[in-house]
Amino acid sequence: MKHKWSKWAAGLLAGSLLISPVSHAAPPENVSLELNGSAVQSGELELRGGHAYMPARKASELLGFFSRYDDSSHKLTLMRPGVKLEMKVGSEGAEIDGRRIKSEAAYAEDGQIYVPLRTLSTALKTKTNWNPRTSSAVMEDPERYRMDSSGGETAWVSFATGEVYSLEQGTPRKLQGADVSELPWGTMDVRGLGDRAYLLTVEREYGASMQNVHNRFQFLVHDGALSGQAHYRYSGMYVTGEQGPSELPAQRAYLSDGRTVQVVGMGGKPTAEYDLEPLTGQKGPFIVESVTADYLLVRAFDTLQLTLIDLNDGRSTLLYRQLPDAAEVRAWDEVTQDVGESMLLDARLRFVKQEGDRLLFRYKRIAPGEANGREESWSFALNKGL
Repeated sequence: MKHKWSKWAAGLLAGSLLISPVSHAAPPENVSLELNGSAVQSGELELRGGHAYMPARKASELLGFFSRYDDSSHKLTLMRPGVKLEMKVGSEGAEIDGRRIKSEAAYAEDGQIYVPLRTLSTALKTKTNWNPRTSSAVMEDPERYRMDSSGGETAWVSFATGEVYSLEQGTPRKLQGADVSELPWGTMDVRGLGDRAYLLTVEREYGASMQNVHNRFQFLVHDGALSGQAHYRYSGMYVTGEQGPSELPAQRAYLSDGRTVQVVGMGGKPTAEYDLEPLTGQKGPFIVESVTADYLLVRAFDTLQLTLIDLNDGRSTLLYRQLPDAAEVRAWDEVTQDVGESMLLDARLRFVKQEGDRLLFRYKRIAPGEANGREESWSFALNKGL
């Protein structure tokens, strides 16, 4: 199929690194990579004819290149802001930003395309060295780009400059008004919304000074321009992987600053906005755990207790107060403000999954007695209470 585009997320070293033997022992068949001072993973690179190569898909994940492959011409294009590398699989030579250079040939094997490490290093205007002690290629990517694609939309983030780029008419263009320079590193996610619109989320969650920090930037993009954005920051004991939902139902696209939730639909059009303090009767900001067409699940920072907002009738329910055991409810009433005790945090209600109109939760009993500490399951029915 002509013009087959692939989401080979963040490209790395398409250039071939010449390996100089340092002993009489045969060099390994594959070697590891050290990128920006950190070991990536052993066996990322392949050696052929004394040169190092990397699968283009893995290269994209590491350096933020968007990849296009034309089956009819066997032409591979790797692109990110400021760099466009073109190679014909099986042929020596390459083009960098339209300039012809010498290069070992890219090759195809077992359904993958391998690109020479040294050529990509040249394209990025950086150096790649060889560490004989660890059998590793050592590379620096000063721009530290990441890339993601969804629904035909593509965006890049440079974690060196904080700049954000959007793929518009085949060219990366800077997204004016978008900035993530507060994040030295992180993850990114593009959610295509149709009609040339998408939601970009860039975030980082990490531990610091006995706290867990969650820092997130969201950008709503339409026709290559910023149409909305939100910044959210949490610092406390809550850890998404430990206290967050085990599974999530179908989620609506939304932006949140921890105080409001703005839901967006097809084409990036706002469909609803919810102010969480008046809806819950609690003090914000809030952790937003789930946003569906029927309900929101949120936790206020000062209690970290789950609250359900039923969007069909506007009712807000502080869920632990609906537990069937009165002694358990009384016990939680006494300690619900204690958000610094990890055992109590782990005992709070955790959303497991949705089955029809019932939401399933787990928690650990804290009421005194023989059952103290026992894990329990409990379900809540939408529109019906228990």
